[in-house]
Amino acid sequence: MTTAWQPLDPARWARVKQLFETLSELPEDQAQSRLISLESDATVIEEVRKLLSSLAGDQGSQVKHLLTQAPDWSAALLTQLSSQYASPYSPHDQANDAANVQTGERLGAWELQQKIGTGGMGDVYQARRADGRFQGLAAVKLLKVGRGGDDILKRFASEQQALARLNHPHIARLLDAGQSHAAHPYFVMELIEGKAIDQACQGLPLQARLDLFLQLCDAVAYAHGQLLVHRDLKPSNVLVNQQGQVKLLDFGIAKALDPLNGSPESAPQSAEQTQVGQRPYTPYFASPEQVRGEPVSTATDIYSLGVLLYVLLTGARPYGRQASTPIEAARSVLEETPTKPSSLSAEQVSDPDWIRTRKKLKGDLDNILLKALEKEPARRYSSVDALIADIRAHLSGHPVSAHAPSWMYLLKKFVVRNRLVVGLSSVAAMALIGGVGSALWQGHQAALARDTAQTHLQRIRTITRDLVLRYGDAITNLPGGLQIKEDLLKDLIQHLEELAAEANNDPAWLTELAGVYARLAEIDGNDTGASLNKGDEGRAFAERAVKLAQQVWSQQKHDAGFVGWYMQALQVQALGLRAANQPEESVKRMQQALSLLDEAILAAPSAQQRALKMNRAATLFRMGQFHDTQSVPSLNKPEQALDWFRQSEVLLDSLGEGKTDGDGADALQWHQIRAALFGARALTKARLNGIKDARGDAEKAVQERQIAAKLAPNNTAVMDGLITEAANLGVILLRQPDTSAALQATTIAWEAVAKLARENGAGNKWETDQPRVALHHGRALVWNQEYAAALPVVELALQGLAARAKAQANPNLDRMIAWQNLYKARALYGVGEKAQAIGIVQQSIRALSPLSEQPKARDALLNLGEAQVLMMQWEPVKQTQWRQQAITSYEKAHAILALAGDHEAQLKSLQELVGGKQP
Repeated sequence: MTTAWQPLDPARWARVKQLFETLSELPEDQAQSRLISLESDATVIEEVRKLLSSLAGDQGSQVKHLLTQAPDWSAALLTQLSSQYASPYSPHDQANDAANVQTGERLGAWELQQKIGTGGMGDVYQARRADGRFQGLAAVKLLKVGRGGDDILKRFASEQQALARLNHPHIARLLDAGQSHAAHPYFVMELIEGKAIDQACQGLPLQARLDLFLQLCDAVAYAHGQLLVHRDLKPSNVLVNQQGQVKLLDFGIAKALDPLNGSPESAPQSAEQTQVGQRPYTPYFASPEQVRGEPVSTATDIYSLGVLLYVLLTGARPYGRQASTPIEAARSVLEETPTKPSSLSAEQVSDPDWIRTRKKLKGDLDNILLKALEKEPARRYSSVDALIADIRAHLSGHPVSAHAPSWMYLLKKFVVRNRLVVGLSSVAAMALIGGVGSALWQGHQAALARDTAQTHLQRIRTITRDLVLRYGDAITNLPGGLQIKEDLLKDLIQHLEELAAEANNDPAWLTELAGVYARLAEIDGNDTGASLNKGDEGRAFAERAVKLAQQVWSQQKHDAGFVGWYMQALQVQALGLRAANQPEESVKRMQQALSLLDEAILAAPSAQQRALKMNRAATLFRMGQFHDTQSVPSLNKPEQALDWFRQSEVLLDSLGEGKTDGDGADALQWHQIRAALFGARALTKARLNGIKDARGDAEKAVQERQIAAKLAPNNTAVMDGLITEAANLGVILLRQPDTSAALQATTIAWEAVAKLARENGAGNKWETDQPRVALHHGRALVWNQEYAAALPVVELALQGLAARAKAQANPNLDRMIAWQNLYKARALYGVGEKAQAIGIVQQSIRALSPLSEQPKARDALLNLGEAQVLMMQWEPVKQTQWRQQAITSYEKAHAILALAGDHEAQLKSLQELVGGKQP
């Protein structure tokens, strides 16, 4: 097994340099003999030996150059570079490689037809499966390496299950692997006919190049979701066929060639973890951590995607444009700062239309590329999805996360998207917010003096509505937008109160005030969506908004926008009542909202009807949630909840998707409500044991969120909804049980909630949500036997539950803590901490036993039965006793509501062991 290198201390490094400089001047045989005779530190001798060996190859002069020009580089890095680019194939291997296989020869079940390519890694042949089990042609890549073939295939085999999950239209399938009679490893993959992506992009418009790149990103993001990292993204591994479809090649091969993945001890725990050492990579497209031999992760692929995009858009590399050897290229990766794409001169690129292209790169695309190419992985995009979102935002004229979200920048993007609508009013607004508003105001003081006070106030109101309400709403769901909007509204609210008083509480001003307070209520107090998680402040704002709205209801009920914000304030009040364990009062608040909506629908003109009915559908769905939600207080009436959900779905179906053109807001709202409806209904069906129906609804909920994400790729509310639906789908899939699919679903939620928590500042809602998602993701990891990875996730979930229990006494939280501890115990048992695991289960049984004796304690009984089954398995001497106790717990739960899914299967299994009667 190859061991990871460690940096040498300065004294040893100085000794290495001294010996190397002396011995490198001697003939090779004399240098080696002299080295053997030296009495020195064995580590120093080995480092010098490796450096001397590199002199025999093509890179010898480069190593000498590096030693003199880069004294701050560690010996370990120089050693790696010298060995990395020394040929891994012996002359004997390369000389005999062509003779090892012939056209017509079979490699396993594959008959070679013709050679179609040759590269540094090996030769590629067109082949057909001789036994007919695969129809069509395949590509066989025969590696030149003649040593370590068995290890390579073992590493491939360890990845085979994960690679088999790669079913994506833009990823070429890896079909098979084996060894030739000369012990050369080969890989068989789907045959793709096409051009390398850099060649395919030549002469294409900028947007067409970005469209191809987005196809590639979709493929890489999908693979990352399967916990797979490519490690060798470069143009020759990305082909574009005649239909304009991208195909990514060689997934799994780079990892198989990694010598540090050759044993269980070095196997990575996830796509984010691997070991340090010498790895194969392409230096011109490698990340700094690859060059240094550090752990590779999804961030490694993101960096390589950045290099690829740079090449596709400019035709030049971001650095190392003068590098002529791999070592020079590797050094440029570590030391050179990427050139801003739009600053490249016409002489540095081959694009004949570069001047025009350069203007299109300036700004957003510059920032996107430089963020992807950050030297430190933590400063790059957190995921490929985040990179995709920024590119799509740029194409649609929306702000990108790679640009600092200044108010001026956000306004500029809004104006560009809405030139015809914004017109002169937006120019005035930008001038005002940019700090020159007061000067303009004074300059026109004489003209304003001729206006009446009412006209003066009306103009201020117009600017307020355009600048604060319309433009502020546009940034709400961008990363960091919630905080910007809250700051703006809080700065404004006092002035608006004074102006409203100056206008003698004119209804028009009170309407604007109500809208501002309702917006603040949603930002701070909506615990079901994107918010800043400031419940008390949010409820106070909601109360003020409701009081103001009641004063102007008769004049404004025909306005769908006003009604929508009024309903939002009522919902925040209802959520606050629910959080205070008053579900009956929260339902009354929603009934009030429905009555007001019915009144508004009767009063509003036809142009306002759709928006009002959409709001009614959302309120019907909320009513269903207040009747049945498992993790928070509700009326606990699932059958009535299903009826409310049905009414909401019927109304949504009658409205249809609506317009997808323009900003797509109409269709976006429709898909968002449907997603929330399907997700909530899935959980209610699962509680009623309709597991199969529940899965269908949960999958539809995720699909609706994904459609919404395409309509609004940077929308945090959409991503927040996707977190909820993906986590819920994972819960239901665990009940079937379909553990592999469950882990895929919870991984989507886990990665998305971590991303939003990072992007939205300290104390945001998603920091609180991470422990909630951890509840489900930790369970999925345990059921997939990924015990080491599960432990920190389960621990985070327990910390979140403990914090909630400390803030509010709730028997259900006590039950959930005991239940979650069962998964901590499973993970500990899986990593060998058996005694500690058994102790935790016994502690959970003591906590669950009194809870299971309460009326309708079905969930506690199911959790208790699960704990007793664990003790039956882990304490064989009391197996019969624990089995009977588990049967009793499950039968009591069954008496309350018939068991289904995994619970039903568990009881049947227990009863069959003792010949008991099945339910």
